[in-house]
Amino acid sequence: MQDYFEEVYKALKDFHKYDKYNKQIKPLYMLIKVDVDADIVYDQCEADKYATNHCDKMEYELVDHFYPDELAYPYIAK
Repeated sequence: MQDYFEEVYKALKDFHKYDKYNKQIKPLYMLIKVDVDADIVYDQCEADKYATNHCDKMEYELVDHFYPDELAYPYIAK
């Protein structure tokens, strides 16, 4: 009987190794750009509200954002 339980225990351990829903969760950091209507988002305060609402709806965590006050190049590095 003990052998039976040891085999079941081993099978369960092997099952959990391959269970696709039992995986470790790790953060994925993404830099995103969202095009917005300039009549709706027209200053930093409105950008704060829009970014917060957008992230809440999409289940993101807002860490930082940038709203250009003047025309800027859309590239991260030159």
